[in-house]
Amino acid sequence: MPRNDLMDIATLPSGEKGYVAREDLPAGAVIASWQESAVDSEPTKFTIQVGRGRHVDADEVRFLNHSCVPSTFVDATTGNVVALHPIAAGQSLTFFYPSTEWGMTAPFDCACGHAGCLGKITGAEALPADVLRRYALNDHIRELVAERGVDAD
Repeated sequence: MPRNDLMDIATLPSGEKGYVAREDLPAGAVIASWQESAVDSEPTKFTIQVGRGRHVDADEVRFLNHSCVPSTFVDATTGNVVALHPIAAGQSLTFFYPSTEWGMTAPFDCACGHAGCLGKITGAEALPADVLRRYALNDHIRELVAERGVDAD
């Protein structure tokens, strides 16, 4: 469980666990922070990619679920989870998984329910640049996209 006053773990309507805002949060609020105490070379279903071949498993991000219209950005450089827009108390804290993940060990069918839902989530590697341009991305993802010959900015 995260050690801060801004989020709680809850059972969501889907039946899965996820973080929710404990109080109203303004855009730009740092909701949680983690430190790279344990960096793994191999990804798992629960790790966050923070660089090439670098993944962390931190309580502060473990129950952030995916959304194609995310409420937060997971900044792999600073270790911060930042509100992308105002978030109401009780609202699910979500992020766009391909913003950190190039390829995922456990792809899944997204059920976020938004009109622009991308369907199958497999990581940034499988998404076209025009889709990635709609999202805040971490530096390592932008670099990998550029290497395949397209620009995600």
